[in-house]
Amino acid sequence: MKRVIAILKEVDIKKVRVSVAVRYDEEDIPNDFPMRSGNMWNATIDIETGKILDWPQGKSGNLHMKVCDEGSYYLLDENDEEVLSIEGDYVPNGLIPGTYGDYIDLKIDSTGTITNWYSESKISISDFEDNF
Repeated sequence: MKRVIAILKEVDIKKVRVSVAVRYDEEDIPNDFPMRSGNMWNATIDIETGKILDWPQGKSGNLHMKVCDEGSYYLLDENDEEVLSIEGDYVPNGLIPGTYGDYIDLKIDSTGTITNWYSESKISISDFEDNF
């Protein structure tokens, strides 16, 4: 007999992978903005440090985008396995800086660190748990 069951287990969430559509072309972000590919901005962020992985060193920038309910966000464990996800939904602003669930607002320094990233004590993943 096959059944789908929920199994609770403790995991060490290390990263969040962000995939958001560029809605307003270069009004959102320039075509040459790091991590932009066509009409998508894809990045993986270390949750503890707020550092964007594979960010080109020496390049800084600000990302302020209206995402609304079109973003996808994936929590990854220490093995880069997906633990929880939100797909085609509002911005989880308890984890990703921004406002109202509609916007992402990232201030990125030349090392790829998001300077307005939340401290670990203020991070919330409740939006992901609500989808579980």
